[in-house]
Amino acid sequence: MGLSSLDAFFGGSMQQHHGDMAAGTLPTGLATGLATGSPSPPPGTEPLDTSDAAAPPSPRHLSSLSIAVKMLVCVVSFSLVVTLFQAAGELYVDYRRNLTAIQGHFDEIGHSSLDVIATSLWNVDVEQLQTILNGLLRLPDMQSLVVTETGDFASNLVVRAGTSSSKSILFRDYPIYLPQDGASRQIGTLRAEASLDGVYRRLTDTAVATLAGQALKTFLVTLFLLLLYHHMVGRHLSSISRWLSRYDLSDRRPALALPGKPARRRDELDGLVDSLNDMTSRLTGAYRALAEANARMEQDIVARFQAEREVVRLNEILEQRVEQRTRELEAANEELAAFAYSVSHDLRAPLRRIEGFGQILASDYSADLDDRARHFIDRMCAGAKDMADMIDSFLKLSRSTRGELTIERLDLSAMADDVVGRLREKNPGREVEVTIDPDLSVEGDRRLIGVVLENLFENAWKYTRKTSSASIRFGRGNGKERDHFAIRDNGAGFDMAHAKRLFAPFVRLHRSEDFEGTGVGLTTVQRIVARHGGRVWAEAAIGSGATFHFTCWEKGRS
Repeated sequence: MGLSSLDAFFGGSMQQHHGDMAAGTLPTGLATGLATGSPSPPPGTEPLDTSDAAAPPSPRHLSSLSIAVKMLVCVVSFSLVVTLFQAAGELYVDYRRNLTAIQGHFDEIGHSSLDVIATSLWNVDVEQLQTILNGLLRLPDMQSLVVTETGDFASNLVVRAGTSSSKSILFRDYPIYLPQDGASRQIGTLRAEASLDGVYRRLTDTAVATLAGQALKTFLVTLFLLLLYHHMVGRHLSSISRWLSRYDLSDRRPALALPGKPARRRDELDGLVDSLNDMTSRLTGAYRALAEANARMEQDIVARFQAEREVVRLNEILEQRVEQRTRELEAANEELAAFAYSVSHDLRAPLRRIEGFGQILASDYSADLDDRARHFIDRMCAGAKDMADMIDSFLKLSRSTRGELTIERLDLSAMADDVVGRLREKNPGREVEVTIDPDLSVEGDRRLIGVVLENLFENAWKYTRKTSSASIRFGRGNGKERDHFAIRDNGAGFDMAHAKRLFAPFVRLHRSEDFEGTGVGLTTVQRIVARHGGRVWAEAAIGSGATFHFTCWEKGRS
C-alpha cells in the first residue's frame, strides 16, 4: 500500500470529524444565571451599574463579546490543530506498526514453511500442501496463498488457499528450492498476499475514538474557560467601559470601584482600577496646571517675539561682518596673487643673467676649463632652467585662482588632440599610441581647461617614457557624473598609499633623476577643476600605469 492511500484515509476521517464539530452548537446551559450575592463597594467609591454586567451572556449576546469570541476561536482552533496532528501521528505510527507486523508474517513464512512446502510439492502431496496453506492463512491479515509448480510439465500443479478479494494488498513471492546432489533446484513459487482492509478498519476505529474524545474534551474546556472569563473578567470590563464612557473631566465623580469583587483578593483588574483612578486624578491636576500654563504661555509669547527681534538684529550685524571679512579676504588674495606674480617676474632677470653668462663660459671659454669646471657650469645652467620652470609653474598656479571664468561649450576631443600634437613636436623620436574618444565636450573656461589637459597629458607622456609600448587613452569615466573624464596610461604608476599627497604643492612621488618636474602641475589641475565645480582623483599601481579622473559641475552650475 502506498502513502497516498493512507493520506486519503486520514483526509476523509478528519474532514468528517471537522464537519461534525462545525455542526455542533453551544448548550443552552450557558445562559443560566449566576449567583450575585456580593459585598457592597468600599466607602468613598461609586458603585457601578451592574444590571447588565451581573447576568451571564446568552448565546445571542456572544457575538458582542469580542475578547470572549476571540478566545473561543483561538482555543478551538489550537485544540483542533493539536488534535489533528496528534491523531495523524498516532495513525501513522499504527499504520507503520501494522505494516511491520505484516512484513514480519511474510518473514516468518519464508523462514519456517518453505522447506516443508518444497518437500510436499516434490512429492505432489496436494493434501499436505493444502493443509500447510490453510494453516498459514490463519496469520493476521493474510488473505491468499498460492503455490505454483514450475518445470517442463504438461500441466503445472497449482494449490491455492483463500481468495484475493481486496484491492489494497501487500504481497511477496518466494521461490521454492529443493536440494539435489549438493545443489538447489527451483521447483515452484509461493505467493503470499495480505489484505490491508483490516488495517484500515483498525485505523478508522482509532481515528474516530481519538477525534471524538478530543472534541469532547475541547468543548468542555472551552465552555469552562468562557464561563470563567465572563465571571472573572468580562463583566468587570463592561462596568469599567460604562464608567469611562460617562467620565467628564470637568465633573467631579467618585472613584471607580468594581462591584461584587472582594477587596482582599486583589488581581490585575484591581491594579487596572487603581491605575484608572490615579490617571483621572492626574488628569484633573493636569487640567488645572494647563490653565495656569496658558497664562504663562502668553507671557512667554511676548518674550519670544522680543527675542526674535533681537535675533534678527544680530543676524544683520553678523551678515555685515561676514561681508566685511569677505571683502578683506578678497583683497588679501588679490595682493597675494600680485605679490607672487611680481616676485616671479622679478626673479626672471637674474636667472637670465646667470643662464646667459653660463652659456658664454661654456661656449667661449670651454677650451680653457677642465672637465670639473665644465661640469659645474652645466649644473649651474640646469639649475637656472629648473628655477625658470618653477617660476612658470608659480605663474600658472597663480593664474588658476585669479580672474573671472568665461564659460562656453568646449570640444575636449579637439583640445586634447592639439595638446598631443604639441607633445609630438617636442619629442619627434617617441612612439606613443594615443587614443582620444570622439565627441567629448564640457562647459568651462577654455584657457583653464586647456591647462588641465596640458598638465595631465604631459604627466602621462612623461611617465610612459620608460615603457616599451607606451599608450595613453582619454575618454569618459565610468562614474555616474555626466561630465566625468579620465586619462589612462601604462607608465610607471605610483603607490596608492601616497595618493593623498599627490595634489599637494611641491610634492613629487618620483626622484628627479628618474622624472623631471616641479610638483606644482597637479596642484594647478586640482584648483582649476575645483573652480569648475568638480573634483580630481587618481588610481594607480606601481609599474601598471595611472588613471587620472576629473569631473565638472557635479552639483550643477550656479
